[in-house]
Amino acid sequence: AVVSTQSTGAGHEVSVWDPKVLNFPMLQQPIQMLPDKSTIPQWMMDCKKELEEADAFLTCCAEYNSQIPPALTNMLDHFPPASFRHRPVGITTYSVSSGGGMRVQAPLKVMVTDLGMLTVPASVKVDFVNKKFDEQGVCTDAKMEEYVDRMISETAWYAQAIKNHKTSCGLPSA
Repeated sequence: AVVSTQSTGAGHEVSVWDPKVLNFPMLQQPIQMLPDKSTIPQWMMDCKKELEEADAFLTCCAEYNSQIPPALTNMLDHFPPASFRHRPVGITTYSVSSGGGMRVQAPLKVMVTDLGMLTVPASVKVDFVNKKFDEQGVCTDAKMEEYVDRMISETAWYAQAIKNHKTSCGLPSA
């Protein structure tokens, strides 16, 4: 909630994709490999279009046994890498212990890079996440909010720089 709230507060349009809410089915085949495209549900094509129209992505990821949560991997794997390509991604990871999801940062960066996203240098690692919010879910850690603001600002900067470059030079040929 902190990342989306602060992004909206900075004037960015935000769409939250929560695997628990969107409830993607277990991946059998990514949509680009389905022989009959007419079998793709409309809601999934709408999601694909939303991905393709985004200027940037922000990923907020828990650390589960030092790895990316399977629901997040499943959700992203439904779409072709071209849906993500040539856009920056800001990464926030968290855990209920020390490290703030540091161990999941490496595999997550590999995954998003393989999907064609460019990771921004400013990332956020939130340790003991269960102690950073009050009973109403409001963040009580000013330093964490500062790190999130920096990551959002840097992601927006990269998004504008890439957009400008696409306009002046186009995309690289395949």
